[in-house]
Formats: sequence, structure tokens, C-alpha cells
Amino acid sequence: MLGDLQVKNFAIIEQLSLSFSEGLNILTGETGAGKSIIVGALEMLFGSRAKTDIIKNGKEAAYIEASYFIDLPDKLKKILKEAGVELDPEILLLSREIRRNGRNRCRINGQLVPLKSIKEVAEFLVDIHGQHEHQNLLQNSYHIELLDELLPGDIKDKLTKIEKVFYRLTEIKKEKERLNNQVSERARRLDIIEYQLAEIESANLKPGELNEIKSKLKRLENIEDISASIYKAINSISMDQPNHKALLDQLGKISSDLSKIVEFDKDLKELSELADQSFYSLQELNFQLQDYHDQIDYNQSELSELRERLDIINTMRRKYGETIQEILNYRNDLIKEKQDLESIEDKLSNLEKKEEKLNSEYNALDNEISKARKKQAQWLETEILNELNDLAMEDARFEVEFKKGEISPQGRDKVKFLISTNLGGELKELSKIASGGEISRIMLAFKSIIAGHDKVRTIIFDEIETGVGGETARQVAARLYSISTERQVISISHLPQIASLADRHFFIYKETENQITKTKIERLDETEREEEIARMISGDRKTETGLKHASELLKEAESFKASI
Repeated sequence: MLGDLQVKNFAIIEQLSLSFSEGLNILTGETGAGKSIIVGALEMLFGSRAKTDIIKNGKEAAYIEASYFIDLPDKLKKILKEAGVELDPEILLLSREIRRNGRNRCRINGQLVPLKSIKEVAEFLVDIHGQHEHQNLLQNSYHIELLDELLPGDIKDKLTKIEKVFYRLTEIKKEKERLNNQVSERARRLDIIEYQLAEIESANLKPGELNEIKSKLKRLENIEDISASIYKAINSISMDQPNHKALLDQLGKISSDLSKIVEFDKDLKELSELADQSFYSLQELNFQLQDYHDQIDYNQSELSELRERLDIINTMRRKYGETIQEILNYRNDLIKEKQDLESIEDKLSNLEKKEEKLNSEYNALDNEISKARKKQAQWLETEILNELNDLAMEDARFEVEFKKGEISPQGRDKVKFLISTNLGGELKELSKIASGGEISRIMLAFKSIIAGHDKVRTIIFDEIETGVGGETARQVAARLYSISTERQVISISHLPQIASLADRHFFIYKETENQITKTKIERLDETEREEEIARMISGDRKTETGLKHASELLKEAESFKASI
């Protein structure tokens, strides 16, 4: 159940803290006191879209926190584990902070989580029936959802399966459409592929070839400079110049002179050996330069061939890829695309077989689900009429209409709720026949029936009794209390008949301090409850008549509770 609730800086609420109990929790107060703001805070906590205008004036953030006591079902445990939440076997602590700068924060058990996780968790915790849900009931598309809530578990499993089959069929249809579109332009595309493959293959490209060609071209295009520089180096090393002897001769003389004086100073031995080594190294350099120079062969034909080859490669690069490897990868992609285009008929044939199999599976599931729905609809018709009879709609008739439509994730069934509220009246859609008070009673009838089937343990009603009064109000109160014997119910109400049945009663009021209006809340004791119910009856909590009626109403409520 929903335990403690804290709300800070939300609309006209500065700070509010209250603890709900099991059974029926009632919130009452004068119009405009902020009763529905509390429901709005809970809706926002459980995932509705955050709006910064709900933050109290002068504050930077609104904060909502709720503790929830629950035995965690396996599916909920999985959601929490995937969100990285540390599990507590008995309690969930949920909070949401809405900031003016848009940096909102959601937490479960103190762990930051995305809003999506809060919404997933909320499906297991609470069903908030705001005043807008009356409008949902008027939408035919909503009716199948209500009916499916009542289906047994094995059929709900089939609903999951048929949804998966539907989306697989959708994927196959998209793929077939794509392939059929390819068929229409296949010949043109194959011509392009054949041309491009032939062009790439004729180029006979090899990985690493481009760098090798560039290196060879660089050498050949600069061969004259290379030859001249090497010849000049050879001359300097081995040939006498007009003004000085060759380097090799000079270094030989240095080596010879040092060898002659080594006997006078042994420390000169290393220097003499170094001179010898330098002489031999320079001699070796001279030999190798001479060999290189002798092998230089300026080949104009090779240069032309290399330039032509480079032109071919650059043409391929402009068309098919920056590098040779990219061009070869593009060629491989063309080969695969060609194979795919040439095998379209085989693929279409395989898809047809898969589609046929899935259609058979879909139809089988649809038949089972439809049969179960119709059986459940018969039961629902009877239960709704019983509920409406107890809610002072004895002449009502209710029927679930079935029609077959196109395939959808829920199957082919199109479900519509039809009702007649007057004796002998024609069955019509809810939106065309029911008044506000009747819609409230019909919704309460559904909630009363669904309460025994729903996984959610807490139901919140925001003025479910819209448009009802008198004996009908008494019956609405009885139904609301009946639901609270199986689920925790939190209800905002303006009816004394409902307030009298509360297991825990809260009074919401506005107070002005320093020209600032604030919403406050108090849990009422028995005396205060009687006074509040008197106010709801007569508009004044201290009149003798009002207090007397309130006392009688509370006694009747206790008697009714004892009979349940």
C-alpha cells in the first residue's frame, strides 16, 4: 500500500506530510483548498509530464516522495534490478524533483533512475482515476483495454504472443515491400553494378600499391638530381680537387700519421684506431655510392607506365573510395548486392512461407483470445448490470459489442460498450447516452469489478461521485468501501456519505500567512470527523442539525462496515 507522502513547493503546497492507511482514505475540504493538487502531485511522482509552472512561486524546485509497502512480484524485481536499484523486500521509496532549470531527478530507493523506470514501476503500484478518465470511458478504443484487464492469465500470455506475432508480420510485410520495390528497378541496378564491377576488376588494384607507385615515381622524377648528387659525393671522396686532395686520401694520411706516433703515447691508440675505422667506412661508402651510380638507369618508359597506372588508380579513387582498400570493400559490397538482387525471388518465397506460418499462428491466437473475450464479456455484462442496479440504475441495459477488423497488436476484435439507462431505451454508445452522474457510476462499477483482477494494490479516485447525490450517493459510497476491503483506496470526495465510511479521514484547507496562500492538511479524529461531515451536509460544522445528521451518518457507516 501507499504509506507516507511528502510534498514540498508544489503549486500552493509549501510542505505537506501525511500517512495513508489500509482501507478507505478520504480527503475532503472546501472547493479550491487544493485537494486535487495532491492527486496531481502523485500523478507527477508516478510519471506524468513535468511542468515547471507547478513549482511554488519563489522556489527553485518541487519535491514529491512516497513510500510504498509491497511484496515485490518477479516482474517488478526484474525492472528494479535492470534500473540498478537495491532491492528491499518490503518497501519502495520513490521520489521526484522538478527543477526550474529542467534538470529533474527521479529516484527509487535513493538510486537515480530515468523517468521511464518510474513509469514501469508505477504500473505495479497505483491506479490513479483522475477526472479525465471519465473521458477515457467515452472512447471506444479504451473499451478493449478494460475488457482485457479481466482476462485470465493464460489468455493475457496469448495477448503478449499475438502482439509479438503482429510485429513480426509487420516486419515481413515491410521487407516484402522493399524487395518488390527492388524488383522493379533490379535490371537498371544490375547494369550499374556490372559496369562498376568490370571497371574495378579491370583496374586490378592491390592493397599497398598506391604508396609503392608514389615512391617509385618520386625516385624516377628526381633521378637526374639523385645522379648528380651521388657523382658529386664520389668525386669529393675519391678524386683530387683543384685546391685540395680527395677526402679519402686526406683521411688515409691522417690515419698513417697517427699510427706513427702511437708508440710515443699509448693514449693515442684509440684515436688511431678510430681514424682507421673512419678511413675504411669512407672507403666502403665510396664503393657503395659508385655501385649505386653505375646502376642508375633513367627509364622513360617505366616513368610513363607508372604515371598511367597512377591515373587509373586516382580515377578509381574519385569514383569508389579514398583508398584502395575502400575501393576493394566497395567492390565486395557490389558483389553482395548483386547476389541479393539475383536471389530476390528466393527471399520473397521464404518470406511468403514465414508470413503464411505467422498468419496461421496469428489466426489461431486471435480465435482463442476472441473466444475468451466473448466469454468474459458475457460475465462482465452480468456483473455490470448487478453493480448498476445497486447504484440506482435498475433500468439500465449493458452490452459488449464485437466486430472483426484488420489485424492489430490486440487481435482483430473491435470492442464497443453499449448502454441504455432508461427502460425500453435503445442501446447506444456511452458517449451518446450517459450523463455525468451516470458515467461516474459506470466507471465505479468497472473499478469495483476490476479491483478483484488488477495487480495494482492502490486505487486513487479524484471525485468519482461527480453528478450524483441522495440515495445514489449512498450506493456509490458503499461500492467505494467495498473496493477498499480488497485494495487500498484514496479518494477525494465532497459527499458526506463517502466521508462517513473513511478508515482514515484527512481535511485539506487553505491558510494565508503574510499574504501567501498555503494548502495544509490534517488527519481528523472522531470529533473532528463529525464536524467536517456536518460541514459537508449543511455548510457549517457547528450547527446542531448538521452535527445530528453527521452523527447518524457515522453510526450508519459503522453498521454498514460491520455487515461487510
